[in-house]
This record gives sequence, C-alpha cells and structure tokens, in this order.
Amino acid sequence: MAEDDLRDKLIQILKDGGTHEQTLCALRTVIEQNLKAGAKREPILTTMEELRKSVLDEQEDILLEVMDFLVGWCSPHMKL
Repeated sequence: MAEDDLRDKLIQILKDGGTHEQTLCALRTVIEQNLKAGAKREPILTTMEELRKSVLDEQEDILLEVMDFLVGWCSPHMKL
C-alpha cells in the first residue's frame, strides 16, 4: 500500500468514530497488513507522525499507542 493510501486509510479509521478500542484495533490491523505486504516500518512511522499534527488529542493518543506497537514499546504479544 502506498504511503498516501495508508494515510487515507488511517484518516478514515479515525473519522469513523468508533470506541477507543475499536479504533486502536482497526489501526493496528491496517498497519499489520501493510507490514505483511512488505511495507517498511520507518515510512509507516513517518506517516503516522505527520498525521498526529492534524488530529484531536484522543486520536493522537491512539496513534501513539499504535506507534508503540511498531517500535516495540509494548508487551511482546502486541509488537508489530
């Protein structure tokens, strides 16, 4: 998935307005699928970092949690 496509998908998930857990799981799933398709972690992190600047505080917290999964700052079973 191209970086713009990923960004658009992440934005759509954040706009859907599910619960914290629903949004977190949806974002994690999209990132996991991208990694399995061969995407590199660094461009994904860069996309998420840029997205943080344009979202609400609660959405930013969710993005930060998913970013933690990417860099391994989480329980081993949650690492992406």
